[in-house]
Amino acid sequence: MVAASYYKGDLKIAFDMQISNLHTRPAALPFRRRLLRTKEAAEYLSISTWKLRRLIQDGRLPVVQDGEGAPFLLDLRDLDSYIDRNKRIATL
Repeated sequence: MVAASYYKGDLKIAFDMQISNLHTRPAALPFRRRLLRTKEAAEYLSISTWKLRRLIQDGRLPVVQDGEGAPFLLDLRDLDSYIDRNKRIATL
C-alpha cells in the first residue's frame, strides 16, 4: 500500500493505493522465447551444437534465418516436434 495525495483546488485529497506491476511474471512461470539460437537449441535438446547443425544441414530441423549471414533461429515447437518424432521405447 502506498499513501498518495493530490490537490483539487484548495482541498487536499488523500487516498491509499496498491501498486502492482502487471509486467512482472510470477516465479513459477518464467518467460520463454519461442525462437532459440543454435547453442540454446542444442542445450534444449541435450545434444552438441555440431549434432544440431548436422540435423539442420540434413533437413531434419527447419530454421528461421532473417537474411544472408544472419544466425539460425530454431522454433521451440519444431524442437518439441523433433523430440516427439524420435521417442523410442527401450527394451532391456
